[in-house]
Amino acid sequence: MTMETVLYAVIGVLAVAAIAEGVMWVRCKKALKSKTAEIESLNEEIQTVRSLDEATGAYNYPFFVKMANLQIKMARRHKWPVTLMIADIDQLESVNLRYSFKTGDAVLKHLNDTIRSVVRTSDVLGRFGGSGIFVLLTECDTENVMSVNERIEEQIEKSPLMQGDKRIDYRRSYGAVTMYGKQIHLNRMLGLAEDALAKAKEKKKEIVIFDKEGSEV
Repeated sequence: MTMETVLYAVIGVLAVAAIAEGVMWVRCKKALKSKTAEIESLNEEIQTVRSLDEATGAYNYPFFVKMANLQIKMARRHKWPVTLMIADIDQLESVNLRYSFKTGDAVLKHLNDTIRSVVRTSDVLGRFGGSGIFVLLTECDTENVMSVNERIEEQIEKSPLMQGDKRIDYRRSYGAVTMYGKQIHLNRMLGLAEDALAKAKEKKKEIVIFDKEGSEV
């Protein structure tokens, strides 16, 4: 075997090794990319879970405030009306005592799911205290919020909460406040919506709506 033959053989071996190493590198790179995508997807799922209320599936309070402020910022820019409504379950503790806390959670989820089914995807839902749901309705004035309230009630009557063959009924009260454009301030809306809800319960009315001054409309 000549020196030239040996040299060619060595070059061939090195070339094969280089190709194999290159193939391995490509495979490692693909595997790393796949794992990175899995990690990113898992992180997104974790962030989603952290932003949601476990019982209802609505946003938890901190994330609701964050998303509501984004919608309010847009409404101010375009001078749109915004309504904040609270849908609250009357005497949820009675449901818990009569049935179970699991049923109480099912009632909350039923209310949230019903509201979500009749509002727009741009509207923001969040957990209110222990017994209700915040609903931020964009491009919605006092007249429109009455229509939203009616659709929610109609849908609950049409598709009530069932456990087996037993219908679980629960009473609801609504408080709402409407503001316009640059007048919109979330903290003020939160307070007025709670006041409107308290007035609805006090007067035993289904819904009470306030304007930006806190007067019933």
